[in-house]
Amino acid sequence: MNYSDKKKRHAELSNLLNAYAKQYYIFDDPSVSDSEYDLMYNELMEMEKEFPELKSSTSPSQKVGAKISRDFKKISHSRPMLSLENAYNEDDIANFIDRVKKLSSLENVDLVLEPKLDGLSLSIVYENGRLVSASTRGDGFVGEDVTQNILTVGSVPQKIEHSPAKMDVRGEIVMMKSDFQELNRQREQNGEKLFANPRNAAAGSLRQLDSRITASRKLTFFSYAIVSDEADFICQMDALAALKNFGFIVSDRVALCRNQSEAFEFYRKIEEERAELEYDIDGIVYKVNDLSVQKKIGESTKFPRHSIAYKFPAEKAQTTVLNIITQVGRTGNITPVAELKPVTIGGVVVSRATLHNKDEVEKRDIRVGDRVVLQRAGDVIPQILYPILTERPANSIPFEFPMTCPYCGSALAREENEVAVKCVNLNCEAQLVERLIHFASKPAFNIDGLGEQNIKFLFEKGAVKSPVDLFYMEDRNKELHLEDWDGWGKQSVENLFKSINAARQISLDRFIYSLGIPQVGRAASKLIANFFRTYINFFNCIKNREGARLGEIRGIGPSIVNDFNGFFSNENNLNIVRELCGDGVSGGVVEISESKTPAAEVFSGQSIVFTGSFEKFSREKAKELAEKFGGRATSSVSAKTSFVVAGENAGQKLDQAKKLGVKIISEDDFLKIIEKI
Repeated sequence: MNYSDKKKRHAELSNLLNAYAKQYYIFDDPSVSDSEYDLMYNELMEMEKEFPELKSSTSPSQKVGAKISRDFKKISHSRPMLSLENAYNEDDIANFIDRVKKLSSLENVDLVLEPKLDGLSLSIVYENGRLVSASTRGDGFVGEDVTQNILTVGSVPQKIEHSPAKMDVRGEIVMMKSDFQELNRQREQNGEKLFANPRNAAAGSLRQLDSRITASRKLTFFSYAIVSDEADFICQMDALAALKNFGFIVSDRVALCRNQSEAFEFYRKIEEERAELEYDIDGIVYKVNDLSVQKKIGESTKFPRHSIAYKFPAEKAQTTVLNIITQVGRTGNITPVAELKPVTIGGVVVSRATLHNKDEVEKRDIRVGDRVVLQRAGDVIPQILYPILTERPANSIPFEFPMTCPYCGSALAREENEVAVKCVNLNCEAQLVERLIHFASKPAFNIDGLGEQNIKFLFEKGAVKSPVDLFYMEDRNKELHLEDWDGWGKQSVENLFKSINAARQISLDRFIYSLGIPQVGRAASKLIANFFRTYINFFNCIKNREGARLGEIRGIGPSIVNDFNGFFSNENNLNIVRELCGDGVSGGVVEISESKTPAAEVFSGQSIVFTGSFEKFSREKAKELAEKFGGRATSSVSAKTSFVVAGENAGQKLDQAKKLGVKIISEDDFLKIIEKI
């Protein structure tokens, strides 16, 4: 791979990793496994090691966590909450220990080993023994204010005796496995989407705008560090003992190791006990015990140099394939799924695993009756690694992918250069159900009481066949009598109608997302909504077949434009939009609020370089401001650069700007331009 290809690959990896981090930290809904993320991250790090000029402030290697949600107030951390560097084998740990010895000028360093809890990192601040604030890690410097929610967690002391006057307790919010299973059982009964794992459940429960929801779920806080200028602890073991005395929960799987062999032995011991623990862990943290040594060797921009996380390999198990079925998604994609003899991996019972697509199941030759090796990738997504061929039954036959849709019987199609095999019948009931589930989901219309099970039930009963039907259910209930159906009741029906009526007002971006247009996710929906501003502009575009206009939007590529046009070339989809929201002359059953007018694009089309250090904003905030007002922040100066914003100690980039005659302004000049808008 030449330099140009590596540069392109680096940009691709940066975009993917930043998007995955946002899904993980902001939406508590990881879109890839930990192991997949780590592979891509390590590839990016190797590139930056080989070509340091690829590294920039926007690179995932320079970030901790992700931007905080706008739904929460902000709290600045007294000291940064950094993430931990990962180790994957004993050589990585040996290198870490050698590095610590070199930085500390010591021949031997005692290490404290603690379980790496798989939860949500938290900072809880106490003043004069009283809890005053709690915040998530956020971007490492500023977190989300979850104080009211943390007050509902019983394992967090609200008052502490004999503590430092100001103390910041760091730790992890987790959900015990038994509490997680009970929560998912309740959600399944209510027809709600199940949480993928205890980590997602804990994060989603704490990051609620309504603290009553947090209070209704069982969360546990494990503490592992004290940040305080007034504390006089000598070592990490003393700090953990103090936390116990203050009334916090501290893991009972902690060891002080005097040498490398002791540390490896403890790692292997906990790895064996892992499945029996009541909470999820994904590795062991190796931490320098002496706090003065921790302070001396310091930290990098992203990681503390005194600690590292030795990750466990993904857990594996063997089980039997009982059947292979095919499912139909809302866009018609046919997905093969293996039904498995239930097996427990990492405390979670796994009974199904996706086989992805036709090519994948044929290439790996997974068959009914096969004994297979199963893995929960990143401890989240179940995947079949391979069949054990020596145990394959003698009468085994290869799986034959269907030629017709398993639900409606229509012929299946596969477009050139596409992996997916699709059912092209847009009236296929399986697709209609999946579209309804998507339409009512939280990021779309957010209709409580319309989870997957309830929608399937209503569809089978003929109560709902299209999104429009949802808004006429209350009128039709005189003939339906939902309250008399099994599993319902007067109160649940009233709550459902109340939620449907509350959903009659929706923002344009959420409405566009709700339609389930292929490739148009939440981000693309917001871009399209900001472009059209009003529903009538959007409707006129799709009515007049002017989807090509989307090509004018930065971030919307030809592939999305093609899918958008294809979706609305179907008259039925256009009619659903018309029936829901009207055509500008006659109204519908849903009211769309206008997309907020974006800030004046004073920097529209301009390329801006920030160099040096700034007093009034961080480098990340500077980039954010440039983009908010229509510009583009770049990392290098060229003849095409519109202007350079120079802070203190600006170096080569400033010299390059002078050499090329590029306009140079100060931090204050930049802010004055914005303030005039």
